[in-house]
Amino acid sequence: MVRRGVDTIERHWWLVGLALLAVLVVTDVVSQRQINGVYAGGALVTAIFCGPVPTSLVAVASLVASVASGIWNGNLGEREWAVRFAACVLLCGIAVLIAEISRRRIRDRDRTAFLAQHVLDALAVELTGARTGKEVADGFVNHAVATLGAKSAMVLSLDPDGVLRSVTWNGRGSRAADHYQEVPLDSDVPGAAAARDQVDQHYRTVKEIEAAFPDLAGYYPHDLSLHVLPLHRDGHTLGLLAMTFPPGSFSKAEDGFLHSLASALTSAVLRAQELQANDAATQRTALLAEASMTLSRNLDLDSTLAEVVRLLVPRFADWCVVQLLDGEDLKTVAVQHRDPATSAWAWSMKDAFPTRMDAPTGAPNVVRTGRSEIYPYIPGEMVDAAAVNDEHRALLRRLGFTSAIVAPLVGRHAPLGVVTLIHAESGRRYDAEDLAFVESIAERAALALDTATTFEEQSERLADVTRIAEVAQRAILAPPPPRLGPLVLNARYVSAAVAAQIGGDLYEVVALGSRVRLLVGDVRGKGLAAVRTATIVLGEFRAAAAGPGDVAEVAREIDHRLVPYLPDIEDFVTGVLVDIDDDGHFTVASCGHPPPLLLTASGRVETIELKPTVPLGLGSDPDPTEGVLAPGDRLLLYTDGLIEARTPDGSFVDPAAFLPAVGREPVETALDNLLAELQHAAGHSLADDLALLLVSYDPEGSSPDPRARLSAR
Repeated sequence: MVRRGVDTIERHWWLVGLALLAVLVVTDVVSQRQINGVYAGGALVTAIFCGPVPTSLVAVASLVASVASGIWNGNLGEREWAVRFAACVLLCGIAVLIAEISRRRIRDRDRTAFLAQHVLDALAVELTGARTGKEVADGFVNHAVATLGAKSAMVLSLDPDGVLRSVTWNGRGSRAADHYQEVPLDSDVPGAAAARDQVDQHYRTVKEIEAAFPDLAGYYPHDLSLHVLPLHRDGHTLGLLAMTFPPGSFSKAEDGFLHSLASALTSAVLRAQELQANDAATQRTALLAEASMTLSRNLDLDSTLAEVVRLLVPRFADWCVVQLLDGEDLKTVAVQHRDPATSAWAWSMKDAFPTRMDAPTGAPNVVRTGRSEIYPYIPGEMVDAAAVNDEHRALLRRLGFTSAIVAPLVGRHAPLGVVTLIHAESGRRYDAEDLAFVESIAERAALALDTATTFEEQSERLADVTRIAEVAQRAILAPPPPRLGPLVLNARYVSAAVAAQIGGDLYEVVALGSRVRLLVGDVRGKGLAAVRTATIVLGEFRAAAAGPGDVAEVAREIDHRLVPYLPDIEDFVTGVLVDIDDDGHFTVASCGHPPPLLLTASGRVETIELKPTVPLGLGSDPDPTEGVLAPGDRLLLYTDGLIEARTPDGSFVDPAAFLPAVGREPVETALDNLLAELQHAAGHSLADDLALLLVSYDPEGSSPDPRARLSAR
């Protein structure tokens, strides 16, 4: 549409030029005064508004008319005519030259306007979501190469140490270009000169570059133009934009356009830095609150480590490395990158390059001194100093670290290790506010890791004690014989699942001719001391059970013998003792213990009513209760783990729903099913020890030989 409008203007104005020529010719003829020297006026008017082609046509017409003037004025070839004709030729030439210059200016202006609009439109879309200087620079150079036809485009930042460092580089050439990833401000190269003087530098050819900077001779393999533009605002230089183009791509008249692009880039970078600072402040506040809540939840070391790196990557770091002291060395226990695949690769490499504990900086120095280190920017020499060999150096340089913080992890009593946060591909830089935040996170993380480590160590020790106690407990609780005369028996012992010591729950069965004596008890206390007391109770029960007295007398005998063995004056043992004769008659005595349950084959569940008395060891003197078992009836003796199991919400589990089945199912499996139902209702393993002893009266299946009862035992 623009081109169509231009064509219309040119068509109109070259006709105006011809009309002016016609007026001059008519004037010449009518006035009979020869003015052929000014016939070029039509061409000059045309040149003002038209291109070289229409102007040339009008100029040719002017020259033809000037020759014709000599004919009708009768002086063709004479000196007077020749002077006027020469003037006409000169003016026509000037008109064509003006038209050509004007056309080039219009073309350059249109090209500049097109490029500017195209680049700015593309950048507007690209930079809308950019919130860091790195994202702005990446978007800019990519579009500079794609839209402007640049061979390369590079953005560098000027750091406080007076070094220009590459932020992004599209179209980087040979390996020799690596030398210019970092450029000291006092270097004799175009970028440093432009940044020092805060003046745009334009070099149209490689010869111009080499003439100004002889050290660059041979660096550029092909001819090109170089444009180096400082990014500065209010006298402060932020960095540099450097672009190369094929020769002749930009004229001097278009240098202002490139300057405008650099100004737009400067504004975009400043805006991104403000957004980045605001985002960082918001992230710090949110992460600190989240860390305070989540790090205290875990008592597992691996879970705590995973939570630390999850909090920090990618919101506050591109890399997070946690190292803990293992003797005199630092051992890497967690490595996290924003990309899971890169994290997996880094973890596989964690032992390839051991940390040098004599290093004067970095993690070894931080763990020695307890003082954090911050690197707002990471110079190449620092990377080289950290490398253990050439392979390691090449790897570190390839990762492109830009900034880092190393903070100590100090436990309650000693250093634990260090946490290292690194920015790389994001291009972000850490500052003093970030350091204060990281130290706060490190403090919380250290306490959480210290707690988790202590918990694991104590859990291991506790597990060892618990295993020993449980083995001892099971060793003294031999399973009862499956049958003694008319009685079918089964027992189960389940240790607590919580990280507490094993209890002193116990059971025993003693056969005495036509009678069987049973004991189920619970020692106050936990651990090996409780197991020791349980062993004494079982031994005293066996000894007392062989006497002629009833269960009440047996209880009194055990109470008397037990007192010297109790560790503390407040210790005691609860117990329930049962005698069952071959005819089904039974006697029960309780010493501060839950009463047995009578289970019938019909599904009825009855609690045997007992007169309570104090536990064994406290002067127990029970009053027995008697009853009779019918064929198929069962007695269930148990410890308080059966009636004190709790659901996840803390309420007690009522075992009444599970008990009728215990009276119907086979004795061999009834207790297993009861335990499964109880644990399912609790939603977890039981929190207390539990001993169960089930006796079923089955006179029809009893052995006719009384000696079989003794051999079974």
